[in-house]
Amino acid sequence: MIDLTAEYKILQLRYDMLKKEFPELYTQKNDMLSSEEPVLTAIYLTLLGQKQHQKFCLTIDIKMIMQRISLFQAYFNRNELPDVGLIDEKMKNQFADYQHKIAIEANRIALAKKLLKEEFLSETQVKKLKEIYRVIVKKLHPDINPGVTEHDKDLFAKAQAAYDLCDLSALEAILLTLDMNTTTVIDPIDLKVQVATLEIHVQKLKDTIAKLETQFPFTYREKLADEAWIAEAQKLLDAEIEALNIEKKKYSEYILLLEEWKPELLS
Repeated sequence: MIDLTAEYKILQLRYDMLKKEFPELYTQKNDMLSSEEPVLTAIYLTLLGQKQHQKFCLTIDIKMIMQRISLFQAYFNRNELPDVGLIDEKMKNQFADYQHKIAIEANRIALAKKLLKEEFLSETQVKKLKEIYRVIVKKLHPDINPGVTEHDKDLFAKAQAAYDLCDLSALEAILLTLDMNTTTVIDPIDLKVQVATLEIHVQKLKDTIAKLETQFPFTYREKLADEAWIAEAQKLLDAEIEALNIEKKKYSEYILLLEEWKPELLS
């Protein structure tokens, strides 16, 4: 029988606290990555990203027109008739990467709109999903259960997949298979090692969460909930888009004149 000395009791309390804290942090990190990040990104892309994409497309259009003007001007300087086919080929090659980026971003915006139209779990269901997931993490995650069996590891992988898919019924089914008897007495030396190991894992989770909070889209979490901020940001983008449209129209009219130029008109 192990003598539960004061030091051992303190270690046991610390161990119990860490075993409770780890699932909380692990669930928070996973929730940020698998749920909050895609939703926040989708909201941002829908409210602002679409206008930013429009602005980017206009900027590229203007660059293309200006480059086209430059290529035409080179022919004019030699008093030659522009080779439109060759110019088109040069333009296609030069701006291929930009067109690829435009297509990728357009697809992201389309997927964002689709995501926001999907049905989500209710607040009560989400709360229950997280509660069950935390229990499963505490019981099966290898970082806080170094003695888990291969069966337990496989079960945890299934639980992780169910959580990522927001499959509440699957998580409930997994929970029912677990033995919830957690009363264990650990050797003092092993307990010290497990406490030290858990402290490292917990700190890593805290560092990961802190880092995520400084990155997109989490830095926009409060702003995307602020209707006044969104309206102002949209207003600024609309003004920039209007200015770019005016600029594009000016250069477009100029390139039309250049494309109608004939060598014999040159004095």
